[in-house]
Amino acid sequence: MTRADFVGNSRVVSVLWTMLANQHVPHALLFTGPKGVGKFTLAILFARAANCESNQGNACGSCHVCRALTALEDLPALVRAAQAARGSASPDSVPLILRPHPSVSVLVPDGAFIRVSQMRYVVRQAYTMPAGARRNLFLIDQAEKLRFDYADILLKVLEEPPEHTTLILVTDAPFELRSTIRSRCLQLFFAPLERSQVEACLASARPDWQKADRQLTAAMAAGSLGTALSLDFARTRETRQEALQLLRAAVEESVEPEPLFAATAALAGKGFRAGSESGAGQEGFAFSLDILYTLLTDVVYLKGGVPDLGLHHPEIGSELQALSRRVSWQWLSRAVAHLDQVKGWQRRNVNRQLALDAWVLGWPEAFSQI
Repeated sequence: MTRADFVGNSRVVSVLWTMLANQHVPHALLFTGPKGVGKFTLAILFARAANCESNQGNACGSCHVCRALTALEDLPALVRAAQAARGSASPDSVPLILRPHPSVSVLVPDGAFIRVSQMRYVVRQAYTMPAGARRNLFLIDQAEKLRFDYADILLKVLEEPPEHTTLILVTDAPFELRSTIRSRCLQLFFAPLERSQVEACLASARPDWQKADRQLTAAMAAGSLGTALSLDFARTRETRQEALQLLRAAVEESVEPEPLFAATAALAGKGFRAGSESGAGQEGFAFSLDILYTLLTDVVYLKGGVPDLGLHHPEIGSELQALSRRVSWQWLSRAVAHLDQVKGWQRRNVNRQLALDAWVLGWPEAFSQI
């Protein structure tokens, strides 16, 4: 991929390449914004352009640096190779570092966190001279997973930055980073892509899909191209049906226990790809919450008489319109507030299905028991 292929966030792209043209590259950048909008992809493109041997403020694609960094386009393969090379060695003695080029290193979570040993590697390497390049670049993906109690290890680099080193922290949860880290970075916010941009990319990447399927996928992806490209369309329709069943039950306050509990089990991620308590189960739960939010958003638009803002689910608009007539603004405010509470529990050891049951069955009383 080249800069010309990058979709969306043209303002951020322009700012970054102006930095390169003026040779004023900050010592630390913080890329924030929703998942799947291209933050890490642009970090890779920036790293290539910053060190391209053509030195023309862009990536030629053919020099040694550009060819080496194309390996980052398949990050999972690099992670697997690094883990295999480490073997049975301790993560503390052999940190998980992806290094496709001597002057470009990538840190990703090693387990639940980015470990202390990985951060110490950055501090050691940041003060070495670039090898075969103009800058040392450290790309830290999912930076919110820096061990909170040890994240200040990076402060030495951030407070006394070497002239030839740049850190790029990538996260969709910037406020989970320590404030001492955030305040020392230049933050660039990546906005969700326009729905038309996502649809255009799907038309190219999924030419066998019907137009209506591409439109629905783009709407449900909420501006995240990465989400749109990774969606299992059949599973997405099933998830929306289950989420709609929950919303209908919450509005009507009429619940048949067996189908409700089956729906909340599915939405909680049980049976999603790889099991109930796995990372895939958590992924399924997060996606279920996203769909519930889009359904509630459509109800808000319809109740407010502004469907022209863009419904996420136009093909079921008549049913959502009927639900919107049955709820008050106070009900909607409470529904969103409690769904926010459920979302905030994602990283805690909370029974996800019970949280969804509580959302439907009686919020204040049920939530106090979780």
